Amino acid sequence: MHIVNLATLFIVLSLVGVEFSVSAFVNPAAWRLDPEPQLKLLSRLAVVLGKVMPIWYPACALLLGIQTWLHWHTADSGILLAADTLWVIASVGGIIFLVPLNNRIAAGDSDWQQIHRAWDGRHRLRITVLAVAAILLSYVTVC
Repeated sequence: MHIVNLATLFIVLSLVGVEFSVSAFVNPAAWRLDPEPQLKLLSRLAVVLGKVMPIWYPACALLLGIQTWLHWHTADSGILLAADTLWVIASVGGIIFLVPLNNRIAAGDSDWQQIHRAWDGRHRLRITVLAVAAILLSYVTVC
């Protein structure tokens, strides 16, 4: 398997895994905490992921674009183009619909718990879109 395929699969699938873990494990555990420790956890998580994700998402988009370019004259180019499109939609949607909510949670707005629930619902939608893009990439890369 080509090194670009391996790098793309690893970076994309690990990002999707982290996003899934936040929704499936971190948030449910956080909801069991009292409000003050919950807000502290969410604020710290927002800071850490807020530093990593602005690099990780574009890196994935770049690698997906390289994959599409490498497969441009094959039957798989349409599948990869769909994966690219979904990734960009999820990335831009995250910036528009999730980052502002995340910033309000990190700031400890008075209604941060309601904001967190809204954020989690939107985040699950983003994870679904990212997972479909990752499945399309995996199909082309592995098959």
